[in-house]
Amino acid sequence: MKIRIYVITAAIAALLAAFSLLIDVKISLGILLSAGFSLINMLMLSQAMKSLIQSGGENYSVMITANIIRFALLLVVIYIAVKNPQLFSILGVAAGFALFLIALIIDAVSRKGR
Repeated sequence: MKIRIYVITAAIAALLAAFSLLIDVKISLGILLSAGFSLINMLMLSQAMKSLIQSGGENYSVMITANIIRFALLLVVIYIAVKNPQLFSILGVAAGFALFLIALIIDAVSRKGR
């Protein structure tokens, strides 16, 4: 995946976290927590897809293992947010999970004219 998408995701996360500081610090921390996970998640997904493509689409064990690890990390982030409500807002965590998808949409729309 292009580094541009990761930069867009990080920039959106930073801006959204900065604006959410005006509302509540917990929302901002939740956004940063889940945005970091989202970046790691998509990096792992893109690496797994590359290895699946290079193997000719026959090595599904890589994808199964990668998906198990990705979902386990997702559960860890949600567990951290739920167990520490004084630090993280679950609303911020949910918003942070969507940031990578928003960055993909922004990148696709910006490339549409090219």
